[in-house]
Amino acid sequence: MINHARQRGATYAFNTEYLRHEEDKNGVTVFLKDHLTQHEYSVRTKYLIGADGANSKVLQNAGLSVQGELARAGTVYTLFEADLSQYTAHRPSILYWICSPDAAFGEIGFGLLRAIKPWNQWIAGWGFNIKDGDPDLSDEEVIKKIRTLVGDPNLEIKILNKSTWYVNQAYAHQYSTDRVFCAGDAVHRHPPSSGLGLNTCVQDAFNLAWKLSYVLKGYADQRLLQSFSLERAPVGKQIVLRANQSRLDYAPLQKVFRIPGAENPIAAGIKNFRDPSPKGVEARLAAQKALELKQYEFNAQGVEMNQRYESNAVINETEPEVWKRDKDLYLQATTRPGAKIPHAWLINRKGYKLSTLDIVGKGDFTLITGLSGQLWVQAAKKLNLSFLQIRVIGSLEYQDPYCEWQQRREIQENGVLLVRPDGFIAWRVMQADGFSVQQAQTQLENAFTQLLSS
Repeated sequence: MINHARQRGATYAFNTEYLRHEEDKNGVTVFLKDHLTQHEYSVRTKYLIGADGANSKVLQNAGLSVQGELARAGTVYTLFEADLSQYTAHRPSILYWICSPDAAFGEIGFGLLRAIKPWNQWIAGWGFNIKDGDPDLSDEEVIKKIRTLVGDPNLEIKILNKSTWYVNQAYAHQYSTDRVFCAGDAVHRHPPSSGLGLNTCVQDAFNLAWKLSYVLKGYADQRLLQSFSLERAPVGKQIVLRANQSRLDYAPLQKVFRIPGAENPIAAGIKNFRDPSPKGVEARLAAQKALELKQYEFNAQGVEMNQRYESNAVINETEPEVWKRDKDLYLQATTRPGAKIPHAWLINRKGYKLSTLDIVGKGDFTLITGLSGQLWVQAAKKLNLSFLQIRVIGSLEYQDPYCEWQQRREIQENGVLLVRPDGFIAWRVMQADGFSVQQAQTQLENAFTQLLSS
């Protein structure tokens, strides 16, 4: 990443600490410290991005804050080497959750084993009660816990690393001031449940990067940058709440696997699953219900991809979207402004497949229409914008032989989509019957004015 950034003109410095910044109407003065020389100095910049993690100094110095609860629970992680192939090679997975009779496995009653290098290097994790202070991280205690999770009291283990981390449930309502922007873990802090962390951080960066680029190149007014917080803060809140809820949703699973008061509560719980009596029927139904609840963590496409933006960088439609199925579980692909462009397979001139996701972006807005939408092509060419690319689906370069796009586009063939550099739809016209090229050009000009200059 550094090499790519350097090739594009970026400069960088290691062993350098951010101390503070001062913002004014023309830019930001950033105060830094070189830890090799102990020299303190300042840098003048037009904008400052604080992507400095869950203890963000930039966020704090900008006068922004997160709301919620920090360190609401604790977790131990340890990296270790052990040969677990006899237990895992025939049922491979990335992550194994283990319900243990040992009461020391934290709030949710589970420990985990995460495969790093199958099947000899692993991470083991379990919760601890932060009210009791720091957990025992001696090799003896850690090895005992790992052996309990694996179920092998004689397992040979080599400990490589041990650490603790804390479960946060906090998010910022505002991500920016006029010239300072915070992104990533600085503004949304949560456990890894549901796997939403990296995705959301990259989305923050993508959303902000193209907008900064357009402002710096003179394509857009600085007011475009106000849309960053408007669009990303609701997403950050959503994923923080979802990740924490996914963690709590292990409680029903813990309950079905345990019979309180039994000598071995786990063995008693599993015995219930094989019981032909009404008690067994009840246990099996409870297990099914508990597993279905975990779909919201492991198979929730909607949580990850049903994001909808409302801001000055989208020309939203007045009619509210109707969700046909559970919006957290199921992706609802749509070309509504504020949504990500739907995927559909196309075929190019040489017969190779390409996705609609890959014909947009690359730093440009993209106008998408069909073969009968030639007036939009002419209108776009008349605008002569260096940052606008044109895609005609149905042409030789973008064939739709199986009608996938036709089924998902929602607009008529002579309608038009305007897609932002981040792949989100900024504006659409459902159909252009009776339009002239001049009318199309005027509508397109008005759309860009509203999106980039309002």
